[in-house]
Amino acid sequence: MAHKILIIDDDNHLRESLAEVLDMEGYTCFEAANAKAGISSAKKNKPDVVIMDIQLPDSSGFQICQELRRFSKDFILIMMTGRFLSAEEKTQGLSLGADDYLTKPFDVQELSIRIRQMLARKGK
Repeated sequence: MAHKILIIDDDNHLRESLAEVLDMEGYTCFEAANAKAGISSAKKNKPDVVIMDIQLPDSSGFQICQELRRFSKDFILIMMTGRFLSAEEKTQGLSLGADDYLTKPFDVQELSIRIRQMLARKGK
């Protein structure tokens, strides 16, 4: 069974191209353009991995992280940001349950390898 990945980002182009590449890598992808849709999709589809932008129009990746961790400890949560993060922000995200950070732009192949390694460590 293919691993499921949920991508939450308000940048349609980035979200769709990420989903397209990860689909080709054999993952089943779900997409959400905002936090509300992302949280509801995560609860419904129970993805193995959630990749989320830190800055969304209706919320922050930190809040999504917190909400999803309350719902399940099983998700692998990867936060994306388009700007430099301070040590405090990284610490905040990690303490709320984020597993990894990516700074845009990033290499999708690198992301794919990171996902595969995290899934393997979790025994999925």
